[in-house]
Amino acid sequence: MKRGIRYDFSLLALLLIPVGVSLSVVGYQLSTILKFPIFIDQIGTVFVSMIGGPWVGLVTGLMGNVVNGMLNPVSFAYAFTSMSIGLVSGFLSRWKWYTNIIGTIAACLVLNVISATVSAMVTIFVFGGVTGAGTDLVTAAFLAAGSAMVQSVLSTNLLTGMAAMIIDVGVSWIILRRLPDRFLVKLNYGMPYVRNRKAIA
Repeated sequence: MKRGIRYDFSLLALLLIPVGVSLSVVGYQLSTILKFPIFIDQIGTVFVSMIGGPWVGLVTGLMGNVVNGMLNPVSFAYAFTSMSIGLVSGFLSRWKWYTNIIGTIAACLVLNVISATVSAMVTIFVFGGVTGAGTDLVTAAFLAAGSAMVQSVLSTNLLTGMAAMIIDVGVSWIILRRLPDRFLVKLNYGMPYVRNRKAIA
């Protein structure tokens, strides 16, 4: 099966995008309304990237932030974070990182570093280090301990982001394992997750 930006946007992959956006929006709204110290807003992006690939994941991340931005304009600024997660996660899926526990843990670490770094740049240069989210409390604690702004924001993102990424990837993986094999084989990146290949041969 051919892969790449020219081939990944099949009809089935396109239909996955609104599903992923919905999952991400629900997670974002829960995190915002309940003032969670972590953001569980990448479940849909990670899930779609796993079976839709990097480019479909990138679009899902972008669209999720566009929808969230209509409800909370702060989200617009973090679109590049979601796009980066979708893109990298899709390539990790292509390289079969999510097919075993060690690869999945490593994927969480890689995605967290990327997410934390990109988000820290946005938080510092766009919002001056404060966004009004629950994570600001953690940043304030680092600042009170004498850390510089850049170090405080990045440390906060790495700390809270790891917990969030574990949830995002974990929930995505659980949803993925519930999908039937005959559905997975129709997707460009679904074959590695098929459990009984003889039955669909």
